[in-house]
Amino acid sequence: MSDSDVEVINAVSDAIGKGDLAAAEPRLHPDIVWEHNIGVGSPDEGVYRGRASVLALFGRIVEAWDSIRPERHIIERLDDGRYRIRGELVAKHRTSDAEIRTSYEQHVEVLDGEMVKGTMKTGEISLS
Repeated sequence: MSDSDVEVINAVSDAIGKGDLAAAEPRLHPDIVWEHNIGVGSPDEGVYRGRASVLALFGRIVEAWDSIRPERHIIERLDDGRYRIRGELVAKHRTSDAEIRTSYEQHVEVLDGEMVKGTMKTGEISLS
């Protein structure tokens, strides 16, 4: 597993968790493709192409939450530059007093220090 690839994965995830889109931006390839919650039925489900589109998605997501913190349990290298990340999102929505936890799984591809592709799916994912 490349330490620099994992650094990219952690930097993007942590920046989004802090709502710091400016910190995530240089880690995203200009032509990134992001598949978000395909088949889940969430409001932002879809395929996003290009850095600006992906950052706009991330912006809408963090705007809706008082806090959203990814807890990465597993980062597994699949092959050269591709990784599977599983963990839990710990979040508190702006309209609720309750904090929620939901499982998530991501597949990302990192090339030359930038995330070039990603998929994200939340809910009902086995973490074992």
